[in-house]
Amino acid sequence: MAENFLFSLNVVVPVFVVMFLGYILKKWGVISSGFLTSGNKIVYYIGLPALLFRGVYTIDIGEYIDAKFIAFTVITSIAAFFIIWGVSAIFLKEKTVLASFAQGAYRGSFALLGTPLIINLAGDAGMARAALVMVFVVPFFNVFSILALAPCTGEKLGFWATIWAVLKNPSNVMIAFGIVLAVFDLSLPIMVNGAINTTANLATPLALLCLGGGMVFHGFDAKFKYAMIGSVIKIAIMPIIMIAIAVAFGFRDYDLAVIMLLFAVPSAVVGYSMAAQMGGDTYIAGTIVVISTIMGAVTITVYIYVLRVLGLLVLGY
Repeated sequence: MAENFLFSLNVVVPVFVVMFLGYILKKWGVISSGFLTSGNKIVYYIGLPALLFRGVYTIDIGEYIDAKFIAFTVITSIAAFFIIWGVSAIFLKEKTVLASFAQGAYRGSFALLGTPLIINLAGDAGMARAALVMVFVVPFFNVFSILALAPCTGEKLGFWATIWAVLKNPSNVMIAFGIVLAVFDLSLPIMVNGAINTTANLATPLALLCLGGGMVFHGFDAKFKYAMIGSVIKIAIMPIIMIAIAVAFGFRDYDLAVIMLLFAVPSAVVGYSMAAQMGGDTYIAGTIVVISTIMGAVTITVYIYVLRVLGLLVLGY
């Protein structure tokens, strides 16, 4: 029991400590808004693509591509959004509140927070599964965020523009490149591989600092209850349901670890930025990010611990 609990802490604590360090450094003025803007661009365009490329290039990709896993994560992710959005629409009539609530309760920070947790939990083998999620699932996050927020602006979702945005995403491009090299067993020059590894190592700490620095809490408001409910949905109700379904479908170990983190990671900071840009309720969007992050540090630890005790998450790498 104690060993499983210590394992869970070892996975989660280092990641969230660096993240909260970013929050403190931003509060103290050590890092600026300009640093966060530049840092996020570096992570998005360079660091994360290199990390995901390494995740698929360095392993036997054929061993980890699984149609059942891909189908499950895609279908459950789509279903989760429409269930949250549909049920929320029954109770929330103000479109700005509904938009930010639905997006915050659904969209997790899998790319920037989930990947370092996967590395700590399952190593490069887990990253190979995470790369599949990045290709087939994460693009839906952006699509559904726009879909949820579009009523606030009156804009229509452009189908082909969205498809193009997904195809040209730097992470998707590098994952595709890595898969091609892995499938055909092609090797990169040592110096190129070394440069990619160094760049990939930059992604995690910089992403976590930027995530923490980007959190904004605007105090308590009459709509605080909505943010609290959205946070509970994001880090408790939705992951518990999805983990139970995944276990029922026979997913274990690396697969289950990625599915658990896909749904259990806190609400994405970028959701706040999108809400501000598209006219959503920024208070609800920002507060869900902060609350879900604080609570998520505890709940993710609990999920890992319980799954290990039950023998469903037995990882070695």
